[in-house]
Order: sequence, then C-alpha cells, then structure tokens
Amino acid sequence: MNCHLRTLIYSISVMFMVAGCTKQEDKLAKEEAKIDKSSGFISVDGAELRYVMEGKGTPLIAIGSSHYLPRSFSQGLRQHFKLICVDPRWYAPTNTLEDITKITMDMLIDDIEQVRRTLGFDKIAVLGHSANGLWALEYARQYPEHATHVIMHGTPPYVGEKVREESAEYWESHASDERKEIYKQKREEFEAIRSRLSPSEANIMDYVKNGPKMWYDPNYDCSWLWEGVQIKVDILRHFFDVILHDYDFTHGDQIKTPVFLAIGKYDYICPYYLWDDIKDKLPNLSYNLFEKSGHWPMLDEQELFDKKLIEWISNQ
Repeated sequence: MNCHLRTLIYSISVMFMVAGCTKQEDKLAKEEAKIDKSSGFISVDGAELRYVMEGKGTPLIAIGSSHYLPRSFSQGLRQHFKLICVDPRWYAPTNTLEDITKITMDMLIDDIEQVRRTLGFDKIAVLGHSANGLWALEYARQYPEHATHVIMHGTPPYVGEKVREESAEYWESHASDERKEIYKQKREEFEAIRSRLSPSEANIMDYVKNGPKMWYDPNYDCSWLWEGVQIKVDILRHFFDVILHDYDFTHGDQIKTPVFLAIGKYDYICPYYLWDDIKDKLPNLSYNLFEKSGHWPMLDEQELFDKKLIEWISNQ
C-alpha cells in the first residue's frame, strides 16, 4: 500500500469518526434540550418559596431545599421525573410572618398545595428527605386526589427524644471504633470554630461534621451540598420542637397512597429498625433497606436508588 493510499484511508476513517462523534454529541444535546429547566418564587402566607424545576416525566415536588436537593439527585432520574425542588419556610430567602408560632403542619401542607396549583399540576408525587418525609405523608393524607405517590428517604416514623435515644444506642452498638474516632475528630474541629459562626453557618457546619453518623463513608465531606443555603434557625427549630413534637402519622385517616421508603443501614440519625413495628400502618408501603447507605441513599447508592425508584413507580 503506497503512502498516498494510506493517507486517503486514514483521512476517510477520521472523517467517519468525527461524523460519529458529532452525531453522538447532537443526540446528547437533543436529549438535554428535552429536559425543561426553570426556577422562580411562589408566594405563600408570609414567605416567598424558591423552587427549581427540571426534568421530564412524573411531576415530583421535593421538599428539602432548592439548593441541595437538585444536587443530590442524578441526571438520569431527571429523565423519568420532572423534579420541582422547593424550599421550606426555614430556607426561604424572604419571610414576613413575624409570629412563627402561627406556622403549623396545616400551613406547611397548604404551602405544597399552593406550589402545585401555581405550577399547574393536577397530579403530583411528593418527596421528603429526612423528617420532611412526614410532611409529605401528611400532604398525601389531606390531598389524596392530587398525591399519586409519596417518596421518603432517611425518614424516621417519628421524631423527638425516643429517636435520639434509639440513635445513641444504635451508634454505640453498631458503629466501628474507627468511625467513632473520626466522629470525635470532626466534632472537635466544629467546636474549635463554633463561636465564629453565625447561627445559620453553625447549623450547617454541625450537620456537616456529623458526617460519620450520616454517610456510609465516615470521611465523606458533604459541605458542597450546602453551598448557597441560608437557614432561619428559629423556624427550623419550631418545625422540630413544636410541629413534630407529638406527631404520629398513625393518627388520623389511613394513608393509602403508595409510599416508597428508602432507609440506609448506616444511618445513625434515623436507625432503620425504627420502622420494624410500624410498617404495616402504611398499607401500600415499599420498604427499601440500602445496605451501603447512610442518611442519603440517593447519593450513597445512587444507581441502585434510581433503579429501585424507577421500577417502583413504573409498576404502580
């Protein structure tokens, strides 16, 4: 084969490779273009709630944060769900309600309903991370005609002193010595800077330094999730100390909406076994224990989480 022929063959091969890459890039660009992205603010009684909406498929209102929740879900999940990540009142940049004692569970449920109506969805799935999952459950109880599914991850069946006691016992009996030592070091780091932090910064840093109790990898640094987040600490405490103080989801009408619960075996904040004696109170519960996850199964085992959730909602 002479030099000119080899050069010609090589040039043709490169041309086909470039054409192939271009087609693949065009395909990816078209897929990305299909994923709608928008954001804005929705006025509720006494607050402006920020939301970020992206993806396609089943409308899913996710309660937790319009900053950290979009970061915690995979791009692949956005091919199946239209994610609407909404700030609760304690993350909202604007709050005009001076008397926070007026904030009740009913008001929080109305916040979700206002988001649904404003964005024009008739049927929605509703998701809550951690204790926000209980709030999602209550929305489904009050609005079964609009709530098609409930998704909870890292959610305890209740909050308060009993959970703290169970959490401490599980930590002592299950956590390795290495994990406990890492936790001790991180807490010492936090205490060394606590006095220099604002209440919002201290709350976030406290959470970050609790990493060994929340992540499968005890060294995991989740600070990137919290970039841009500001917390109204007084409202957050009101949510936990007052609204959820005596909360029991078994009181009231039975919640018949299909529920997907994702719990991590290495979640020392909300031990998985708290659900053992109460699972049957939700007749349409799909209980999913993630063996290599902590408080955030959607990040610790993202591929498996996506697979289970997509299969579950497809089979409903």
